[in-house]
Amino acid sequence: MKPTYSNARKLVWYPDLACPVCGGDVNSWDKRCSRALGYRQIVCEGCISEEYQVTVENLRYVM
Repeated sequence: MKPTYSNARKLVWYPDLACPVCGGDVNSWDKRCSRALGYRQIVCEGCISEEYQVTVENLRYVM
């Protein structure tokens, strides 16, 4: 299930890549967040928010 975004036209989905933690779909937003946090692989925002114990909405706000 792909999450909803306020401006989904700006996203690029990567069908050949998956989150290394949960195996979910990843997109260009996940890539930007992962790079900003220093991850070597693209991790989905759901897994990032779980790691930092914040909601996805708070993660989006901070990023």
